[in-house]
Amino acid sequence: MFRHGGPSTRRLVAFLKRRARAAAPRRQAMDQARFADLFHKQAVVFTDTADFTARTLRDGILHFLMVFDRAVEAAAPVITKSGGRVVKVEGDSLLLTFDDVPAACRGVDELDRLLRRLNRGAPLNERVAFSYGIGYGDVLDLDDDVFGLEVNLASKLGEDLAYPGEALLTPAAGAATDRATLRRLVPYKVVTFGKKAIPVQRLVFRRR
Repeated sequence: MFRHGGPSTRRLVAFLKRRARAAAPRRQAMDQARFADLFHKQAVVFTDTADFTARTLRDGILHFLMVFDRAVEAAAPVITKSGGRVVKVEGDSLLLTFDDVPAACRGVDELDRLLRRLNRGAPLNERVAFSYGIGYGDVLDLDDDVFGLEVNLASKLGEDLAYPGEALLTPAAGAATDRATLRRLVPYKVVTFGKKAIPVQRLVFRRR
């Protein structure tokens, strides 16, 4: 699972091996002692490409990959300029991290604006639209991946609930916004994951 990675990954692997050798009652204390070294608060953005399956059936996977790769290549400098990092490309999705929620919202804004610009004049089967899920919290930050509850929630919001051109925020992300970003949030609905209900908010994009 963690065969290829840098120093953060190696630290985690070493800790997991020590944890496995420890008696079960000691493991919680071990987790708490290493928490600050392994976890960092970050905003997480998970994107999903609209109609991936239908497009692949219609145009073939090679055509989709050509279009998606072109969009990702154009998106990378926009994300970096907004203060974000492309952690990985997973299927038809991007996993991004930002230092805070306002930066993540600005990054999503710029990314969606870029896609609309790329789509102008392009053939219908070469246009790309993303949906977005945004979370915020303590994230296990490895060299080429991130793990944590807010990563999972952002993925669910981006993939399963948000429409193309729509960004949904977890409660933790909504609570971590600044005043300017807060004015751009509107209630979406209460969604249930397992038995836990969470109120989700939607980001109103700046249309320029």
